Amino acid sequence: MGRLLGSLFGLRRDERTLALWMAVYHVLLLVSLYLLKPVRDSLFLSSRGAAELPFVFILTTVVVVPVAALHTRAGDRFRLGGLIDGGSLLLVLSLVGLRGLLGVSGEWSAYVLYAWVSIYGLLITSQFWLMANALFTSSQSKRVFTVLSAGAILGAIVGGQVTSLLVETVGMSSTNLLWVASGVLFVATGLARWIRTRHVPLDEPQDAPEEAAKSEASALSIIRDSRHIQLIVGILALTVVVTTLVDYQFKTVAARAYPTEAGLTSFMGQFYGGVSVIALIVQFLLAPRLMRVVGIGGALSVLPGILALGSLGMLVVPGLLAGIFLRGSGQSLKHSIDKTGRELLFVPVPLPKKKRVKVFIDVFVDQGAQGLGGVLLLGLVTSLGLSVQMLSLVILALIAVWGTLAYRARQSYVDQFRTQLRNQEASYEAPDEAEETAVDTDELLDSLCSRTETDALQALDQLEEGSAPVPVDALLCLLDHPAPAVRAQTLRVLRARRVEGVGEAVAEALRDPDPDVQVAAARYLYCQATDRHTERIRQGLNHEDPQIQAATLGLIATDGDPDEYELVSESLLRRLIDLEGETGTQTRTHVARILGVLDRSYRNDFLHRLLRDDTPEVVRTAIEAAGNTNDRSFLFPLIRQLGEDAYASTARQALSAFDPPVLGTLYDYLVDPQTDPDARVRIPSIFVNQSGSFAVASLVRGLRKVEVPVRHAIAQALSKLHQAVDASPSDPDVLDAVIKQEAAHYAALGQIQRLLQQSAEHPVPIDPATLQPLRQEGLERIFRLLGLRYNQRDIYDAYLGVTSPDPTLRDSAIEFVDNLVDYNTRRFLLPLLDDPEGRHVVEVGAKFFDRSLRDWDAATDYLRTADDPRLTDLLEEGPDADVDTMLDPDDAPSASVAAPGSS
Repeated sequence: MGRLLGSLFGLRRDERTLALWMAVYHVLLLVSLYLLKPVRDSLFLSSRGAAELPFVFILTTVVVVPVAALHTRAGDRFRLGGLIDGGSLLLVLSLVGLRGLLGVSGEWSAYVLYAWVSIYGLLITSQFWLMANALFTSSQSKRVFTVLSAGAILGAIVGGQVTSLLVETVGMSSTNLLWVASGVLFVATGLARWIRTRHVPLDEPQDAPEEAAKSEASALSIIRDSRHIQLIVGILALTVVVTTLVDYQFKTVAARAYPTEAGLTSFMGQFYGGVSVIALIVQFLLAPRLMRVVGIGGALSVLPGILALGSLGMLVVPGLLAGIFLRGSGQSLKHSIDKTGRELLFVPVPLPKKKRVKVFIDVFVDQGAQGLGGVLLLGLVTSLGLSVQMLSLVILALIAVWGTLAYRARQSYVDQFRTQLRNQEASYEAPDEAEETAVDTDELLDSLCSRTETDALQALDQLEEGSAPVPVDALLCLLDHPAPAVRAQTLRVLRARRVEGVGEAVAEALRDPDPDVQVAAARYLYCQATDRHTERIRQGLNHEDPQIQAATLGLIATDGDPDEYELVSESLLRRLIDLEGETGTQTRTHVARILGVLDRSYRNDFLHRLLRDDTPEVVRTAIEAAGNTNDRSFLFPLIRQLGEDAYASTARQALSAFDPPVLGTLYDYLVDPQTDPDARVRIPSIFVNQSGSFAVASLVRGLRKVEVPVRHAIAQALSKLHQAVDASPSDPDVLDAVIKQEAAHYAALGQIQRLLQQSAEHPVPIDPATLQPLRQEGLERIFRLLGLRYNQRDIYDAYLGVTSPDPTLRDSAIEFVDNLVDYNTRRFLLPLLDDPEGRHVVEVGAKFFDRSLRDWDAATDYLRTADDPRLTDLLEEGPDADVDTMLDPDDAPSASVAAPGSS
């Protein structure tokens, strides 16, 4: 039975037992209800007639008010288990009392029976779904609720057939069916208690006394404050009003066709059982696929659509046949597909609110809407004299409003998850910087005298931007600080605050070992008096000290203009390049800077020579200069330097400085397997700085032509590009294919990880935990690509939820994804997301990707053939392999998890 449920409804192995027992519990509840419904209907129609149905609807509404109030108060005071068991036992006693009341007789007893059976049906179903909501998570509910609805349909079938059997074959009177119903409910109550204690104990704490004191007004306030719950109330109210009008139409034509009580009771029993058979078939064959393909929106639209069709039939061809179709379709769908959809609307509602409003809505709103339907019937039928046929026009109008609310409820349902997931963004945002507060002179001096670089820099920033007196002596001391950044910032402060009389000390900084400090000193000395600026620059270039000459070159490179460029001679540059030692390192650094702004015939020869220099600082400066030239002859050297860790960041910035036509050449390097792998991984980030349609198209085209590490870099680049421009591909099928490819790879890694965990011996000693970062990287890649197809921020929030340690948040994120992506994607993606521990990854991989790695030979073949060289290294080197992931710490919401960029 468990395997059958799993294949029909897509249940996981660990869900099947509990789902099966809950379905049995639902069957028993509905058997008891459908033993009572024919008795209720036949006794009332035979003794009072269909004309008095509006009055009993109103009476039921009046009675339900204190019942709903008592149940809400009981929900505040008792735990969920006690509430369900106690409520069920009270209902058993009420049925026994009703049987005794019918024995006393009296015309009013038909009214009491009708009203109480209506309330009875609302209470048992509401309590059942409240218990189901407590037992199953949001991701489980989508699968399990269809099974539970099938249990309701099966219970209706059994109840209807048992009623017909007991009345027609056994000859039992209608009133004695109450004894049978009370016995069935008593058994169901015991089963519910066993389910809670045996399978999933509900250790729900007692509410605080002040919470217990709240009454049904709390439910009203929650409804008033929640637009989503208001839509649920509106849908439920319209559902009840429409089905009440349809019920009147059906029972009116049925009473005409079967004038005797026995005949009507038998017909009603056969009718309820027959339509339930149809409903069961629909629930088994249609409902699971409908929920998977069209989701909650489709589930909510089926019933109003069918009722609209049936109302048209009653309008055109009124009679018993039209009534059977109209009422039968409503009954078969109301407790199956439509019930599943309406119960799913409660999934995103927080549990405290759900406990307070669920039963109140199911009982009070349901019956209140039935009372409203009764009043409407009185007005339309009694006052205006509308016939059964013309009543269909009113029903069609109400269905139109119903359909509108269903559409909005689907949007609100998704918005509930969106809001819940978006609230988590704050926990991943960087903390706000502390507000700057004014510091006194003593504190400032203490910071300036600190040998800690951070403290000194903060104090210098305050001096540069503030108006406090400048402690000149302390600043001059900082010119000997061990940190070059502090020395350079000190010189900037001296210049910004126009400190005079320190020229000699600043001149010494022209010989500082750090080129940036030299430039800052030159800027102070040569840019203070604007009327002699050019003369000072010329003096610096002609100075006998090469360090001062080089510092002047650095100043011209950063602050100069074309006229000052003309002061630079080739002979000076050659002489400075040829210097050796520490001084030569400084002079070559400044020569590299000036070459970045000069357009001379010798420039490229000098820069190529400096790009091969032995000093990293010189090479980095030459890389920057090469990027400033926009000369394509430097592309290959820059690509080569891009593959070096020491120069990668500088080379990336240099290549980003080129004009956009360079992207075509970069794409060739990107997809060329002969290019250094480290360089290829870093090329996509350059496209981010060249945002445009060509950059997007090139990266998307490259997704299918590169191995996994490079593909991940492309996904990161596209994700960042999408924040500035529309990076959605013109052909979404290309992206969908890559997403499925990544999901298949993610599943395969999960299968290998599972195999390693289950097998004590295997040829290569690989730790299963070693694969987890690569699998996490694959998940990030999938979500980055999804962010190009759907709303990026929604996908980002969903990723944070899926990777959250909070199971409730993770379930909400999975349900959110289910309502964001198309069916073809979610059919293989959701089973992977809903299985973080990889327990079912073998079955999922075999079903959706035709890949089942069940032994080590198959796993080894995949590790060797997978388009990821890191897996090959892992296979060959085992625990000694250095497996680096592509998780980007700059985009990560935490130290270990990288999130797709949000817009």
